[in-house]
Amino acid sequence: MLTETIPQLKSLSLAKKRRLISELLDEVYGAPVTEPELANALGERLAKFRANPATARSWSEVKARLRARR
Repeated sequence: MLTETIPQLKSLSLAKKRRLISELLDEVYGAPVTEPELANALGERLAKFRANPATARSWSEVKARLRARR
């Protein structure tokens, strides 16, 4: 595991670990998602929903499914 190679990672606060993850993902994927990219992704999802609304799930269904994973 990387924490064995870089033991200082274990001592980071949760906030700093989240920031590190964010910075690493930005580096890996190039740049953060821009507003137009996000708008396009949401537009595609909305189009898929409108084409087949039966595939959608309510927020309560999604939460229940996620809680069942624990």
